[in-house]
Amino acid sequence: MMSREQFERLMDKFDTLIKVTAASAFQGKSMTESIVFLAALGLGNTEIASILGTTPDYVTKVKYQAKKRKEEKKKVKIAKQSKQVVGRHDEQGPV
Repeated sequence: MMSREQFERLMDKFDTLIKVTAASAFQGKSMTESIVFLAALGLGNTEIASILGTTPDYVTKVKYQAKKRKEEKKKVKIAKQSKQVVGRHDEQGPV
């Protein structure tokens, strides 16, 4: 049976392994990209912060900003599509 101390050391090693793996996986990626990716995997803000070496509050803020940007892009896309549809009807002339 494993002692509490052995268990804690094992967990510390796992944490280190996770951080090293994440560092190599996210090399060249922005913090925002890394946070959004880990969140999409279902990790919580505290877990993400621990892996990336930041705070849960920062993770929350970045996720909120990313969600807002995504919604804005969606609105712009819809607006462009609407203009294209209106433009096609204008080109056809009166019915």
